[in-house]
Amino acid sequence: MTRTVEGARIFLGPRGEPEDILRRFVGATEAQSEAALQRCKDLLIAVTHWVAPLDGPVSIDDWKAHVPDWFVAACAPELSAAEIEDELRSWRELDSEGKARYDAERAWTFGDWIFWFDPNSDLRRSWRWWDGGTVDESKFWIEVEVRDDPGAIGTLTWMMRAAGALHVAEDPPVGR
Repeated sequence: MTRTVEGARIFLGPRGEPEDILRRFVGATEAQSEAALQRCKDLLIAVTHWVAPLDGPVSIDDWKAHVPDWFVAACAPELSAAEIEDELRSWRELDSEGKARYDAERAWTFGDWIFWFDPNSDLRRSWRWWDGGTVDESKFWIEVEVRDDPGAIGTLTWMMRAAGALHVAEDPPVGR
């Protein structure tokens, strides 16, 4: 899927039938669901429509200059190599429930998040925007097309949390 197709879906809603699996995530906010949804749209447009130079690595500062300030401010500070090692060691000591809770609650660094969008990195996000909306003033949802299920959706859930969701949960598929 091209950036243009994903951008059109963000602005106009889904067109046609999905090629892959659809998954829906709901973010609960403090009565700011419309604003949180709009922040997610603005961020995705910013990162998917900026054409980063393909001739080498793009610096974190270059990326930060192309995304909304609110997102940069929501991200955790970048960690040193020693801090990363300490965090990984602590994470490994957690049981599976503790690991899941840690992953759901931790703030991502900007570098960790943007790496999934950088065409020069080895990672590629496995999801693409399909649709989004609000349930009421406290809940918004984003539906994504996922190539590989279960797929890596941490970038999506962090984006939703950074945009204002207090927590994010996947809605079970209905009739799919």
